[in-house]
Amino acid sequence: MAVFTAIATAIVGAIGITGVLATIATSVIAGGLAYGTARALGVFKAPELDQGRDPGVSIQLPPATDNKIPILYGQAFTSGPIFDAAISNQNKTMTYCIALSEQTQTGTFTCDQVFMNDVELIFTGNTVTSHKDPNQSSDTSYAGNVRLNVYAGGSGSGDVIFPTSGTGSTTAATSIVPHWGANHTANALVFAVLQIDYDAENGLTGLPQMTFKMNNTLNNPGDVLYDYLTSTRYGAKLSNAEIDVNSITGTSNVEMKGYCDELVAYTNKANVSTTNKRYQINGMLSTFDSCSTNIDKICQASATFFTFNVKEGKFAAIPNRAISTAEKANCLVYNDDNIVSKIDISSTELYALYNGVEIEFMDQNRKDQTNTVLVETPAGDRNANEPDNVLKYKIDMINDNVRAERLANIDLNQSRVGTVIQFDADYSGIQTDVGDVIKVTNNLYGWTDKLFRVMRVTEISSDTGIVTARISAIEYSDDYYNNPASTETPDLGVIDLPRIPVIKDIPIVKAFQGSYSNVAALPNVYGDIIPNQAMKVFGAGAQLTDQPGPNTSIVSGTTFLDIIPEESYDITDSDIGDYEFVASAGAGGVLASAYDVGFRNKITLTFANATASNVITITGGGTELINMPSTTPPPPLNSTAKISTDPTVYGYASDMKPQTANITLQGYSDLGTSNASPRSFALLNYEFLRVTKGEKF
Repeated sequence: MAVFTAIATAIVGAIGITGVLATIATSVIAGGLAYGTARALGVFKAPELDQGRDPGVSIQLPPATDNKIPILYGQAFTSGPIFDAAISNQNKTMTYCIALSEQTQTGTFTCDQVFMNDVELIFTGNTVTSHKDPNQSSDTSYAGNVRLNVYAGGSGSGDVIFPTSGTGSTTAATSIVPHWGANHTANALVFAVLQIDYDAENGLTGLPQMTFKMNNTLNNPGDVLYDYLTSTRYGAKLSNAEIDVNSITGTSNVEMKGYCDELVAYTNKANVSTTNKRYQINGMLSTFDSCSTNIDKICQASATFFTFNVKEGKFAAIPNRAISTAEKANCLVYNDDNIVSKIDISSTELYALYNGVEIEFMDQNRKDQTNTVLVETPAGDRNANEPDNVLKYKIDMINDNVRAERLANIDLNQSRVGTVIQFDADYSGIQTDVGDVIKVTNNLYGWTDKLFRVMRVTEISSDTGIVTARISAIEYSDDYYNNPASTETPDLGVIDLPRIPVIKDIPIVKAFQGSYSNVAALPNVYGDIIPNQAMKVFGAGAQLTDQPGPNTSIVSGTTFLDIIPEESYDITDSDIGDYEFVASAGAGGVLASAYDVGFRNKITLTFANATASNVITITGGGTELINMPSTTPPPPLNSTAKISTDPTVYGYASDMKPQTANITLQGYSDLGTSNASPRSFALLNYEFLRVTKGEKF
C-alpha cells in the first residue's frame, strides 16, 4: 500500500473521520479554503448567504428533544433553546431555563448585557430595576418583576457568572428552579435561569425574546481550533498524537495562533488610528453541522488552511500569509530534474473573473444583525472589457467589518490569479506539504524560480509500482496579503422616532378643488368618509398584496412554471416610479436524495396611450438551490426585485400610462413526494409596494 494511503487509512480508521476530512487525509488537500480561492483551484462550492438563522446556533427555541446546544467562542449576541420551565407562586411566577452554549474546555464566560425584545435590562444584583428602550429612554415598569441568573459549567453557587455581585451572585440554580434537586447539575453547560412575575398591565405575560451579549475569552483562532479538534463532547475527538499541536497553537507568526495574534492597523469607530489582532473568532458554532464544516468555518474566518502532514501523520494548520525573504530562499525547487510530466495550466476566463467580494457577517456594533462589506478590484487593475462580477458569501465566525475586509481582500486577490498549475513530480515530491511555497522553473513558459503555493498533493502509484506525487498549486505573490485601509462601522445609534398625533379627519385640500370638481362635493355625498376611488388623487399609488393558498400538485422538474393562478390588478392613475416586489414561499416534499428547488416572480405590465399599447414581462429576483444534500431541508425561499412603472425605462413612449399589473409566482422542485408530505409550495406571500423614500435598489 502506498505511503499516503497507508497513513491515511490508519489515522482515519482510528478516529472515525468520514467525508471531507477523510479526503484531506488520503489526498492531502487544503481545507478551510475561502470561496474565491477554492473556485480558482476548481474545487468551488456554492457560497452561503443568510437564509435564516440555524436552529442550532443563536435563536430562542421552545423545548424539544431534537434541540442542539451551540458552542460560543469570543463575543456574540445570542439566545438558545428552552430546556426546562416551571410555574410557581400561585401561578404568578414563571421560571425558564435557556441553554446558551456548551462550556468549552478552556476560556472564561461572562454575560455583559441582557435584552428583552428590543430593550436593555438594567439590574441591581439579579433583579431588574429599569430598562432602556432603543431611544435610551429609561422605564421602571419591569422593576422587581424580572430576575436573572446565568451559570457556566454547572448549577452550583460557584458557577454563577451573572450577576457578579449583590443578590443572587452566589445562588445555586437548584434554589431557584422549583423542581430542581441535587441531580440537576447542568454539567458543562452555560445557561440562564429567568424568572418573570405575571404583570399583564406591563406586558409580562410570557417569555419574550431574550438576547444575551455573551463573551468567552477563548477567541484566538488557533486556540479555538485546538479546543474543537480535541473535545470529546462537541468536537472532533482527536488526540494530541493525531494533531500537529504547534502548527495550531504555536506563538510565532508561521503558526496559526501567533499569526492571528499579530497586531494590524485600522481606524476604529471613533475615527482613531489604532491596531487590533489580525483575526479573532467571535460567533457560534452549530452542533447541527458536521465536524468538517465547523473546522472549515474556523479556518475560513482566520485565513488558515487545514491539512494533513503526511511526514508526521498528523492534522495541521497553515496560515495563508506572505512568506519572508529567508523562506523564499529555502523554497523547494521544481524543474526538469524532478518534474516527470507535462505542466497543466488553467486560468479563469474573462467573463468568470471576480472583481469584487461581498461578505455577509454579524456586526457586533449592530447587536449581531447582518451587515456586509464589499472589497473591489480598482478599475486600473481590471482587464480590458472586464464586466462587473461580485462573489457573495457569508462568514459565520466574524462579527466586525475590519477583519471581514481583510479576508475579502486576500480571497479576491487569490481568486484573480492567472495561473493554476498541476504536474507530476518524482517521489521526492512527497516531502512537499500543502501550504508550502515552491519555485518552478520551466523554459517553455519562461519561468525561473516562479513562486506557487501548493494546494494539493496526491500520491500516484502506477501499475509498475512507480510512485509519483501530483502537485496542484496556485500562483503566489506578496501583494495578495496587503492589508486594506479599514474603518470600523459605527454603532447603530439612537433612532429618535417622532410622536405621531391622532388624526381624526382628512380635510379636502383646496388646491384640488376646481381641477377635480367631484372632490368639493365629496363631504356632502359621503359625509366624513372619502372612498378609495377618490383617494387616488392624494395617495401614494398602487400597493398590492396577496397570500395565495398552497400548491400541493407540483410536477417534478427543474423548469420554472407558474405555481399560482395569475392575478390581474388595475393600476391606472397609480404613481409612476419604482416599486418593490417581495415574495416568499416554503418548499415541501420528501428528502429522499439530492434535490433542486427554484422560486421567482413573474410580473406583466401593460402600458397604453391613445393610439397603442405595450406589454412587458419581468421575471427573476428569486432563489435557486442546486444539488442540495438530502440531509438539509429547504430553507425559506425569497424573491425580491425592483419594478418600474415608468414606460421610458422599457423604451416606450413617455405619454404611455400603466394600465394593469398581472402577477404570478413561479417555481420548480424535484423533491420526493408522499401522501403525508406532497411536493409543494406553501406559505406563499407577495407584496408590490411603491418606493417613495430611502435608498433605491
